[in-house]
Amino acid sequence: MTQENENCEKAQNNEAPEIGSKGVSRRGFLRSMGLGVGVAGAAALLGTEVPGDSGKAYGVTELDDFPVEMNSEYKRYDQRGNVFFRGYGGETDILPILNEYLNKKMGVIPTTGGEGFGQLEFALRGAAWSVEDDINDYHAPGFAGLGMYKWDGPVSPNKYQFSSPDEASKILKKASLFLGADKVGIAPYDERWIYSYSIVTPSDSGSKNHKESAFTNLNYQETKFPFTPTNVLVFALEMDFDAIDAAPGILEHAAVGNEYSEMGNIAHKVASFIRLCGYNAIPCGNDTGLSVPMAIHAGLGELSRIGILVTPEYGPRVRLCKVITDLPMTPDKPITFGVKEFCTSCMKCADHCPKQAISKQKEPSFDKATISTSAGVKRWALDCVKCISNWAELGSDCAICIQVCPFNKQKEWQHDLARLGANTPARSALR
Repeated sequence: MTQENENCEKAQNNEAPEIGSKGVSRRGFLRSMGLGVGVAGAAALLGTEVPGDSGKAYGVTELDDFPVEMNSEYKRYDQRGNVFFRGYGGETDILPILNEYLNKKMGVIPTTGGEGFGQLEFALRGAAWSVEDDINDYHAPGFAGLGMYKWDGPVSPNKYQFSSPDEASKILKKASLFLGADKVGIAPYDERWIYSYSIVTPSDSGSKNHKESAFTNLNYQETKFPFTPTNVLVFALEMDFDAIDAAPGILEHAAVGNEYSEMGNIAHKVASFIRLCGYNAIPCGNDTGLSVPMAIHAGLGELSRIGILVTPEYGPRVRLCKVITDLPMTPDKPITFGVKEFCTSCMKCADHCPKQAISKQKEPSFDKATISTSAGVKRWALDCVKCISNWAELGSDCAICIQVCPFNKQKEWQHDLARLGANTPARSALR
C-alpha cells in the first residue's frame, strides 16, 4: 500500500495520518492537529497525546497545590522594582551599570573580549536579536504592548464552540506546538502573578541606542485588562545547547536573542489564533506578569536555586512567554521532579557565579537579596544588581549558571544521573 493510500484509509477510519509523511492531505493534516471539521476533528484530537505533556517526562509527579511556599507578606510585584526599570528610571547606582551593558550590546561601546567575542559572533548575535530589537522595539526588559505584543487585535464575532474545556485545552496546546512553542502548559488566571503596576511604553523609544541616559518619562500604569481573564497559556522555548555551552561568550547571548525574537512571534501567533476563534487574548513576554510562577502553575517545571524555571526536558535552558485569555480551558497541574531537593546540595550555579550573585544558603528562605526581590516567597533570592554588573563587564548576559546546571546536560549521562541524584543521598558528589 502506498503512503498516500494508507493515509486515505486512515482518514476514512478517523485515524490521524503521520505528520511530515508524504501524501498527507489538508483535511488529514487538520485532523491530526485536532483542528479538523466537526466531530471527526475533535475525536482525532481527544484520542491523540500532546507531545511535551509534563506527565510523560521521567520522574514527574503532578501536584494539587502551588508548590512554592508563600506567606502574608507577599504582594503583587510592582514592575517599577525590576532592576532594569530602576535603572531606566535613573537610580544612580543602577543606571551606570545598565548603560554600560546596553551600550555594549547595541555597539555604542566597542567590546573586545578576546576569543568568543569576534565579529562573526557579534554579527550572529545581532541577527538573533533583530526581530526583538527592531520589530518589538527592545521589548525584552518588559515594555508592554510593543511590536508583536500589542494588546489590540481583531476578535472574530463568530465564537467557535468547543465541546468542552478539555477539548479547548488540547486544541490550543497542539496549535501552540504547531506555531512554534517547544513546550506549552495552561495555568488558571491568578492575579497574584500580575504586576500591580506595569510599564506600557517608553516615552522615547529612540533611547534604545542608550547614549548614557535614562528614559525620561516612563509610562507606568495600574495593570488592568479590557476583559475578564480565565486562563494563561505559558510557552517554553528551548535555547540552543551548543550556544549556551559557549557561555559567557557572545554565542550564548545569540541563543538568548534567538528565543527572545521567537517569543514575540509565538505569543503573537497564538493570540491571533485565539482571537480568530472569537475569544480575547493578550500576548506577553516579560511584561504584564511574572512568567516563572505562571510557568510553575502551568506545570512546565520547578523553581531552582538560580531563581528561574527548570523543566524536565531542557533544564533551565528555556525562555518563557505567555498569552492571557478568556478562553475556557482545563488548566494543568504544577509538577515536581526533585529540583528543589537537588538544589539544596548541588550549588554548582552558586559556586561558578563570577559575582557570587546566587545564594549559597542550603535551604530556601524568605530572605530578600535586594529591593527588587519579592517579599513573602520562600526561595533562594538572587542578587540582581551583582548579576547585571557582570553583564555590564561582558556586554553579554553571562548564563554560566544555566550552562553548568546538571539539569542542562540533556543529552549526556550526567543529566540522567542528576535527576536520579535528586532522590539519593549522594547529591553533593555531583558538584
